[in-house]
Amino acid sequence: MGDLVERMLREAGLEVQRIDSHQLEPEFALEISGDKISAVLFIDTRAVLDSSANDDLHIDIHRIVPAEDASPSLGHHLDASTLLVYARYLFKREPPAWLITVPGIDFDHGEGLSATALEAIRSAPELLSELVRLLRVS
Repeated sequence: MGDLVERMLREAGLEVQRIDSHQLEPEFALEISGDKISAVLFIDTRAVLDSSANDDLHIDIHRIVPAEDASPSLGHHLDASTLLVYARYLFKREPPAWLITVPGIDFDHGEGLSATALEAIRSAPELLSELVRLLRVS
């Protein structure tokens, strides 16, 4: 999914700095608060327990809005909203951010994506076109 998002953003004439990681780390607050960063996209997988429930087999994109009164706390698990709070408190910068989630059923080790993820990704170009439009306005 990351490859598709990066390609579409570049084709739209946007500059992309990509960071691949299995989990978010506090150090990323420095990366996302850089002067050249105008927006941040987080891509993650969400577990789908029932593959027959077609309602949950789509890619979801939503704006991340951290709580105004949130303060950074250290812990072993960070979410995107907390990382934005780190950027705000430590570096005085909080770029607009979106979370893209892709459905997943099989999380065993292996090559490639599951049929569920591949099916959801077929709708990605349409959704990402809307996201490109939003990124140009922000």
